[in-house]
Amino acid sequence: WDTTTSFVLVAIPLFVFMGEIISGAQLVDRLYSGVSRLISGLPGGLVQTNLFACSVFAACSGSSVASAATMGRVAYHEQVGRRGYQARIVLGSVAAGGTLGILIPPSIFFIVFAAIADESVGRLFLAGLVPGIVMSALFMVYVAIRAVIDPGLVPRGPAERQQVPGLAARLRGLLEIWPFFLLMVAVLGSLYGGVATPTEAAGVGAAAALLIAIGYRSLTREALKAACLGTVRTSAMLFFIIISAKAMAIALAYYGVPGMMKNFAAGLGSPYLLLLIISVVYLLLGTVFEDFSLMIIMLPFVLPMIRASGFDQVWFGVFMTVLLQAGLMSPPVGLNLFVIQGVTGAALSEVVWGSLPFLVIMLGVGVVLVLFPPLAIWLPSYWIG
Repeated sequence: WDTTTSFVLVAIPLFVFMGEIISGAQLVDRLYSGVSRLISGLPGGLVQTNLFACSVFAACSGSSVASAATMGRVAYHEQVGRRGYQARIVLGSVAAGGTLGILIPPSIFFIVFAAIADESVGRLFLAGLVPGIVMSALFMVYVAIRAVIDPGLVPRGPAERQQVPGLAARLRGLLEIWPFFLLMVAVLGSLYGGVATPTEAAGVGAAAALLIAIGYRSLTREALKAACLGTVRTSAMLFFIIISAKAMAIALAYYGVPGMMKNFAAGLGSPYLLLLIISVVYLLLGTVFEDFSLMIIMLPFVLPMIRASGFDQVWFGVFMTVLLQAGLMSPPVGLNLFVIQGVTGAALSEVVWGSLPFLVIMLGVGVVLVLFPPLAIWLPSYWIG
């Protein structure tokens, strides 16, 4: 009962609704066009746009699958079909950029983790911000290096080579993406400005998304109806999983499983050995389980060991999210791989091979988090204390 009536979890349908409105009102086309005007001069061309646009859209929608599906639909045929870009690097960039939706705030994953682990949503949002930006930047650096080494991956036509975006074009780009930054400011600004709780901030974001869509006159009755139905379906699925996981956690506690997990962690002798085991389990299961379900199912087993080993729960929330991101891109059944394959019609092998370099970068960020935990926890410690 406490789980189903948690005020914090009310933020989930509100954030889902915000993402549905953004998708349904076709604001993503404005985002993509605006970002391409701003960064089209970077090595890598529109592949850089994929990563940057995915990062911004993911921050607004909070959904990896939605980000990958929407951007894959927008980017693939334009870049591969019309411009002759190599399919692998385009597919990999969209798959990788889509995973940022569960790391860059506002993240539904962090909301659920906070509810289960009894942590602060605000601290988790801040903890995921810096690693998310770092990962996004590393993706873009990788694409730039590949484009410089092998320009044939992302060929630039004569018009592109002659056209350098001027100040006017960049200003038009800023005007096209301002609604997304407004949403981020509305949600995160109200939260960290101390004027709203996480749930109230989610309400502000949902209302702002609705007003922006109405202002652009791009939200039809059919789109609004579809957004509402999509919100109900997604929220019902998520709450069913959460309630089932809570019931399982109660049963595990009744049979003393948390105590056994603590004893197991203590018997290993090294907290980093425990972390290695947990990482391997998450990565293996992440290839065959949906990421959200895996997180909720595993937390009742993992959290007692993390607490007993002295790891910061906020840090672990970010580290676990990176592992789940990797699972979304890991064959044989990484969810984002199949989403990209489905919306583009490309061969699954092309999606997998294109995603592997980004997967390596992602795992590298996970290693850095282990070696340098302040990457995740310094900002919430500085801002909130």
